[in-house]
Amino acid sequence: MKHQGIGTRLLSLLFPRVCALCQAPSPDGDLCAECRRKYAAGTFLRCPICRKTADRCLCGVDFPSSSRTTIAGRPFLALNFYIPADRLGEEHADRVTERMILDLKRRGTYAEFFAGECARQLGLLLEEAGEQPRDWIFTYAPRSPEKFAEVGFDQGEEVGRRAAKLLGCPFVRTLARASSSEEQKSLGAAERRENAREGLLPRRRSISDGGRYLLFDDIITTGSTVKAAAEILYEAGAADVFPVALARTYPLSPAHPDR
Repeated sequence: MKHQGIGTRLLSLLFPRVCALCQAPSPDGDLCAECRRKYAAGTFLRCPICRKTADRCLCGVDFPSSSRTTIAGRPFLALNFYIPADRLGEEHADRVTERMILDLKRRGTYAEFFAGECARQLGLLLEEAGEQPRDWIFTYAPRSPEKFAEVGFDQGEEVGRRAAKLLGCPFVRTLARASSSEEQKSLGAAERRENAREGLLPRRRSISDGGRYLLFDDIITTGSTVKAAAEILYEAGAADVFPVALARTYPLSPAHPDR
């Protein structure tokens, strides 16, 4: 054990751990203390329409109104807002959330961090509702086979498996995505709804009759993907489906409706 300790210290001197975001020394993980502070501060951003934080804002999405499942009175959980690059201005200069999510999607970075945040917030919500995590099943909306082949991983699965382990609940792949489905970010609202439903397929043998599912998707924009995924799970026998997202796309300000 003594030699192992010396070896570990030697490696840390030769290859010091740095923050993946700003390259500052980060002995505790992928994010340094300052970037963690910036991420935490960013979660307090409020919607320009309803003035609520991302975990309570319902602006611009329609699936909560038809949701059968709530936890502690909430129809879904979103950890933060996501501001598209063309709308990031000087007032949001300190935000790191957008860069972190893009790095997660492209390289799988921060999967541990985001899994921890999901598990922490879900744990608090389930505790508030008097629910036990072991009574739920963690699943996710998969990315397209083409995108998976391009990058070699699915960020939903990477975060979902880790979050399920931290929560102490099962993780099951319940959905597949058809090869012909288009990337949602390139589509309008109506096209998103049609593409989401046509692109997702149930893994019927993996869906439990009466199962209760925590459905993960990285970013909710209109909610088309999670709505289609929830409908498929319900049709296959699920009793409850509760969407969980890293972020909600930041609603447009009423002063800039076409921006």
